[in-house]
Order: sequence, then C-alpha cells, then structure tokens
Amino acid sequence: MHFCGGDSIAIIFVLFLLFFVCVAFFFLSRTPKPPFFSRARTNERTTQTMDIDEKEEEEEERQTQREDAEMTTTTTSMITTTTTTTGRGLGKSNDNNNGDDGVDQDLLILERIIATKTNNNNQKLRLLSQGAEARVFTTTFLGKPCVVKQRFKKKYRHPVLDQKLTRSRLLAECRSLMKARILGVQAPTVLFVDKPSASIFMERVEGKSLKEVLKAIAERECEGEEEEDNARTKSSANDVTTASPSSPSSSSPAHLRAVKYGREIGLIVSKLHDGNITHGDLTTSNFLVHARTDSVYIIDFGLSKTQIVGEEDIGVDLYVLERSLIAAHKSEGERVWRECLKTWKETCGKSKEAFKRYEEVRARGRKRSMVG
Repeated sequence: MHFCGGDSIAIIFVLFLLFFVCVAFFFLSRTPKPPFFSRARTNERTTQTMDIDEKEEEEEERQTQREDAEMTTTTTSMITTTTTTTGRGLGKSNDNNNGDDGVDQDLLILERIIATKTNNNNQKLRLLSQGAEARVFTTTFLGKPCVVKQRFKKKYRHPVLDQKLTRSRLLAECRSLMKARILGVQAPTVLFVDKPSASIFMERVEGKSLKEVLKAIAERECEGEEEEDNARTKSSANDVTTASPSSPSSSSPAHLRAVKYGREIGLIVSKLHDGNITHGDLTTSNFLVHARTDSVYIIDFGLSKTQIVGEEDIGVDLYVLERSLIAAHKSEGERVWRECLKTWKETCGKSKEAFKRYEEVRARGRKRSMVG
C-alpha cells in the first residue's frame, strides 16, 4: 500500500498524540486524588474534637457546681445543728423556715463563717444598708471591724442564670478591689470571699460618705452667712459703715476642704483610669471620708470594668461624677468638681483623648436633658 508524504506525516502525528494521551492518562490514574470522603472524615474528626472539648467544659462546670453544693450543704447542716442547740440565728427558726427563703440561709451561712473564724458564737451581723443588688452588714472578723457585702438571690431570674451572674459579678468586684489597692488607691482591703453565699468580707472604713460631708459643709456655710448678715444688720442699725455682701472667701475652711476633697478624688480616679479600671458608679455616696485622717476612700466596685476599658467608658465615668457633684451639692459640688477635673487632667496619662470623649458624652447628656 502506497501513502503519499502528507498522509504519512499526519498518521505519525496522530500516533504520537495518542501515545502522549495514554501516558498522561496512566500517570494521572496513579496520582492519589483527595477524595470527598477524606474531607468529610477530617470535618468529622474536627467536630468530634469540639464535642469532646465541650463535654470536658460541661463536666468541669458540673464538678464545680457539685463542690459548691456540697460546701453549702455542709455549712447549712452545721448551722442547723448550732441553731437547734443554742437557739440563736439571724434568720427564721427551723420550724418556720421551709428552706425556700434563700436570703435567710445565706445569713445563717455568714453567721456560721464568722463564728468559725472568730471562735465566738456571739458575733452577730448588723444591717447597714440594702440596695438592688446586695445588702451590707457590719460585724467583727478576725479581730477587726469589717463590712460584709452579700449579694442575695433574685427570685425573678432563672436559678442557673442568677448563679452565673452573681458569681461573675462577685469575682469582678473582688478583682477590681485588689487591683485598685495595688495601684495605690485608698479602698477597703478584701479579707475573705465566700462563694456559696456570694459575700465579700472587707475592711471597715470608719467615717461618713462624701455626700453627708458636703451637705454638712453647706449647712455650716449657710449658718455662717446668716451670722454675717445678722452682724451686718446690727452694724447698719448703729450707723456703722459696712462693706457690701461678698461671696464666701476662697480661704474659708469650707472652701479649703472642698478643694482638698476634689484633689484626692481626682487623684483616685486618675489612678483607676491609668490602671485600666472604670468604676461605673462614681457618685458621692461611693466615696467615704475617713473620720480620723479626713482622707477620701472609694467603695462599691460592683459595676466596675477591668478588661476592655475604652475612652467611652472613661468619659461616662467622668460625666457621672460631674452630675453627681453638681446636681446634688450646688456650690460645694462645683468647687470639688473643678479641682477634681484639674487634678485628673494633670495626673492621668489618658486625659487628652479621654477628655474629648467626655465632652462628647457631656454634650449628648445635655441634649437628652433638653429634649426630655
């Protein structure tokens, strides 16, 4: 059979092409493919690992709850025995208490803790105040006068949610108090923490709140002005030339005390903000003036933040303090606030950026009060 030159070249080209296709197919068939099932197996292993981690976390949480329940049961049984034999206790007696009143049980636990630590069964709790979140008692602990802040249970919340919220807020407050002490802030020392009753035993600061002190200063200043007016009236009746009424002197004791308190508060707030802490409730009720040293202490870190603290939080902190001072205490509050803000600007490292945010927060607050 005779082929022409063009046909032979075409046939040879086709044969070479078929040869290369066969070789390529052979090598491709030998190369391992990533099958769909292998990816499915990988995803299945990842899911199993995540399920194992979640189960371990749930098991740890159950173990913690079990230990707390055992501790509470043991403490409650000890309290019941003591109450039965001695007939003492702050809560109801065993005949009237059906176990539904969690507050009384917590009080009994606190009472037993104090009796155990002090070796004195006659120590009792005396209620100082009660708020929306906690009650504050005074007693003696480890030979020192102390304050007990106990977060009571909320019946309107789910028990599991209430337990988690109470525990997280309890630990956050303890963390803030201890961090503030490390930063050099004058705050109560934490003596003991009891998780089952959600209680913090703290050093008691003898003194009055800044709110009461500023009110007393205002009353004294008003009395002094009345005495000056009376003396001025008598002098005018006797035809004695008198000077025109003037504003209180900047060197008066009331003014000097207000300036002193403003500086101390500004320094306290500055240290907290530089240490990445915002108090959350800077009101005059949460500052105490020590009876002996006349220095300012800060209390109640129940709404504080110590983790992600931004300029907005600092601005809100300052605005709450300003409104608390000026709205409730007028002239004395304005003096304290001016000195406080001045000291905060001089000592706080975040003052430049945070002050701009404070002015924005203040503008929003004014607009809200105008609109209503």
